[in-house]
Amino acid sequence: MTDRERKSMLRAALLLTGAAVIRFVVVAPGSAEPPLEDRPSIADSLLAAGDSVVDSKERRSRPFAAGETIDLNAAGEEELDRLPGVGASIALRIVQDREQNGPFANVGELVRVSGLGPRSVEKLQPYLRVRSATGSIPSAGAVSPRTSPRATKAPPRTAVRSGVAGARINLNRATAEELVALPGIGVVMAERIVAHRSTHGHFSKPEELMEVSGVGARTFARIAPLVTIR
Repeated sequence: MTDRERKSMLRAALLLTGAAVIRFVVVAPGSAEPPLEDRPSIADSLLAAGDSVVDSKERRSRPFAAGETIDLNAAGEEELDRLPGVGASIALRIVQDREQNGPFANVGELVRVSGLGPRSVEKLQPYLRVRSATGSIPSAGAVSPRTSPRATKAPPRTAVRSGVAGARINLNRATAEELVALPGIGVVMAERIVAHRSTHGHFSKPEELMEVSGVGARTFARIAPLVTIR
């Protein structure tokens, strides 16, 4: 049993104990003032809260059935918490990242979430699906965790147009379509890079990429070997 499960069980036990004590005091024989009709008692409210905690814990710990998958772009925290190796905190980060940076184009994009590396994402592939804008579901095994967002739609790095210098993408010439070939850079982020370049001029050094909203040190560390400014 994990620490999180022990804490959840302790909270549920405390709520249920408190509800039982209050209900005994409120409805005990000889009570001068019975609870008002048509109004839930404090004990009932606590019992309902305790039941809610227990139900939530059961939903979060429910194992996956054979062949069952969940939609990465539609699942809530409780569903995501069911994934093996994904606790409540990482489930919350996935939802927050999705709200801030937009839907995931494929399961491999989960590497942009703090706490999830390529090996962890690879283990989650069998349990996840990503429904595209057209309604189709890409094959879960079609994208490696190291594959960049929408990388399957981008030209090969050896054949990318003017954005490439050798095997590197030129940050000062690459289009948004070419930038999504970088790991951790989705469509939204690529458009921000192009917009930043249009507003502030060319990058004088690759590190200036971290001035773009959403590009942190960890993301830059992954793409630094793949970019140039010349």
